[in-house]
Amino acid sequence: MSSLVYIPRSSFNEEDLKSLATLCLSKDQDRVDKYGGRRAAFQYLSQLKSLGMDLSSYIDLKTWEKLVTKIEKIKQFDYYKQDFGENRDNTFEKYWELNSESRKIDSKAKNNRKYTTEHFQPEQLKVYFNKKQIENIPYSEATFESSGFVDSDARDNMRKYPINQRKNEGQIKTIQGRIEQAVFHVPPGKQIIILDFADDRMPGGLFLYGASTQEETICYNSNAYRALLDFKYQRFDGGFMIPEFGCLYIKNVKFFQPVDPNVNKNVDIIAAACYDLTEVHGLHIKSKEDKDLDSCTKKKFETIIASAQANSDGNGENTYLILGPIGCGAFENNTKTIAELWENVLSSSLNENLNTKQHHAFEEIWFLSGKDDKLEIFEKIFQLNPKERMQARPI
Repeated sequence: MSSLVYIPRSSFNEEDLKSLATLCLSKDQDRVDKYGGRRAAFQYLSQLKSLGMDLSSYIDLKTWEKLVTKIEKIKQFDYYKQDFGENRDNTFEKYWELNSESRKIDSKAKNNRKYTTEHFQPEQLKVYFNKKQIENIPYSEATFESSGFVDSDARDNMRKYPINQRKNEGQIKTIQGRIEQAVFHVPPGKQIIILDFADDRMPGGLFLYGASTQEETICYNSNAYRALLDFKYQRFDGGFMIPEFGCLYIKNVKFFQPVDPNVNKNVDIIAAACYDLTEVHGLHIKSKEDKDLDSCTKKKFETIIASAQANSDGNGENTYLILGPIGCGAFENNTKTIAELWENVLSSSLNENLNTKQHHAFEEIWFLSGKDDKLEIFEKIFQLNPKERMQARPI
């Protein structure tokens, strides 16, 4: 599998470059080096520099030279690996997560290995930094062979079915239950795109430890963990990150029915992360007091929706998008604020002449949560009837 990395040079803006530079220059080694965030960010800055981009306003020459030396050193290690080794071995080893027999790795993670034997193809693994990068796809003439461009399928489809010409039902609904139930609640023959409430520091969050939050649940019931590891080893040079204003998009993940793994559905997954407002775990730092918190979170949501639109089958008339109260658990984002931001993004104009909004690019959008109080907030913001809420029953 090729490790050629696509650099959307024309789409990078000042805040993207500043975000990458902040990771590279961070003194918080546990945050940016334990899981490889600095290493992943450096790969993009290094390639941009090699393409002739002047980065001196972000990192001066002397600091850059020190950074290069630091990166060469940390490339020899995987500091997360030492948490699982009996002798705390941190020597870099590709895909140790799938091979280690450490007693510290939960049995659910080990059982999932039967789904992770085959790697994902390059065109299944997409890194989006911002909405602009996605909007530029139809105008690109790049190829994978020339530059690592993996959006030829999206480019062809966006040219054939321009997003702003789509005029679908775009129904917005709420559904109560768990993600592994909701996937199999979608009618047969529909494209399913689900939002993974991801950890932007490491693949699968606390998957190896057996945690049971939304991202880990997705990974236990699919081959998504292998895709996230392929991002780590084939896209991010052995490190990992989710761009601050972007997302990772995974095509054609196998999602297995919990009671009968022989029954499965193909789904696409968007891995994205809200800011951790506790400032403990997240890779990109914001506090509850930051004045630009809402505007930066909105940019994340705009990229998420744009990525789903770009990767919809055909004109999106059979696409179901499953979203939810991302960041409203351990990361302590306000549920009402998150719901309002989703409403703002989805109700923004798609085509004024057709009187369509962004949600009309899809057949249906579901907001999923197991929490009644969170769904009530979404129903109020979107003016939905709580009596029409769907229930994703255990299978």
